Amino acid sequence: MKTRYLFATMLTVMTTPLAAQSMGQGVDIPPAEWLAMAAGRTLTYRLNGEFWALEHYHEGTNRVSLELRSGECVEGTWDYQEPWYCFHWEMIGTSCFRHALTQQGEIIIEPMAEPGTNPSIQHMTGISNVPLSCTPPSTS
Repeated sequence: MKTRYLFATMLTVMTTPLAAQSMGQGVDIPPAEWLAMAAGRTLTYRLNGEFWALEHYHEGTNRVSLELRSGECVEGTWDYQEPWYCFHWEMIGTSCFRHALTQQGEIIIEPMAEPGTNPSIQHMTGISNVPLSCTPPSTS
């Protein structure tokens, strides 16, 4: 089921070229498609082939929780400032990224970087419904 959902989401993104801009390594994923995939779920990221972090998007809000490889957890909010997804982390500051789908069907996350630098590209490698161990409990 998860694989089918991810494939359907990727297919939706690939068939909406008017809503997306092309970037160096793929096509930008518009916020509506990103939320359809991420809201209420936990995403897994790899950096240079190794596990880097888990990120949970709290459904119905702009809140996000990040659990790093070290086990450290960070809370924040996010917004979209075309073409950047910007994350405002408590006690850390803001970091911005482009979310893109490659021709090979891979989702990559490219950080905003200074001209002439070679930023490390993250690869989103999984989606689950399991909350993070650091995710605050739901309020109803």
